[in-house]
Amino acid sequence: MLIEQRPSDDSEVIALVVDQQVELRARDGGREGHVYAVDATARYLVAVVGGDAVACGALLAVDIDTAEVTRLYVRPAYRGRGIARRMLAALEDFAASRGHRVLRLETGVTSPDAISLFLAAGYRPVPRFGQYVKYEASRCFEKRFDDTGREVRVVRRPTADPAVVELVAAATAEIANRYGSAEARRFPVDPDAKFVLATVDGVAAGCGAIQPLDDQTAEIKRMYVRPAHRGIGIARRILAALEDLAVGSHYPVVRLETGARQPEAISLYESTGYRPIPRYGPYVRSPLSLCYEKLVIAPEPIASELA
Repeated sequence: MLIEQRPSDDSEVIALVVDQQVELRARDGGREGHVYAVDATARYLVAVVGGDAVACGALLAVDIDTAEVTRLYVRPAYRGRGIARRMLAALEDFAASRGHRVLRLETGVTSPDAISLFLAAGYRPVPRFGQYVKYEASRCFEKRFDDTGREVRVVRRPTADPAVVELVAAATAEIANRYGSAEARRFPVDPDAKFVLATVDGVAAGCGAIQPLDDQTAEIKRMYVRPAHRGIGIARRILAALEDLAVGSHYPVVRLETGARQPEAISLYESTGYRPIPRYGPYVRSPLSLCYEKLVIAPEPIASELA
């Protein structure tokens, strides 16, 4: 999958925007002043899969600090693959590159999947703003990038890297506190596991790994973000990097396990295209385990983050 910037008069941008508005009008009956046209002042991104434009999103500057995410749309045939999450992440990066520190967006009560995506990505509900004030069915959200100016990277690290070892230990301690017993949920990591480390201004903030299950399947392990760095999309970036790492290692399927007492993790995985599956392998006899699987679609690595 390729995400690229397109001009507002691009024919594929126009087609995606029109299709989105037709779908929304069929879903909620439309609203006064329903607009099908693109906004010439917005900056558009398009996701391309196999040469076809399958999703779009736009960034509309409100002022020097604030931008609005709008026209976020994925064609129905391509939903459930994490493309909306990738588009939202790309729009956030684009906003940060343009100096915006606050992102706002609006969706409707008839779009529960969108609401779930935004909440999982760290957006918080705010009062209706601007043109949405008069629409009772509108739900508005905001995300502040308090880490503005910080360097956030996701890079490969060996299992024995001191920062990785420290984060894994912190994750184990938190799980023990949440479940009451570290032994009850201590599932080993394969020696062949490949770790990524998320850093903020060079400080270790989170980690995750993939390990082989078979020649077609990789398992995500040890997903963890320090409490001080939560709520700013670090877990989402780690997960995306791990998926790209799986694809680069020729695993078309990714599986993972989390616990019933970890609603934040469950929300993240379900909002990024993972589907529940029966417990497998070491988790079969673990009643608190919840298992998920995803067919990894995006074929391109994030070179800038996994170099």
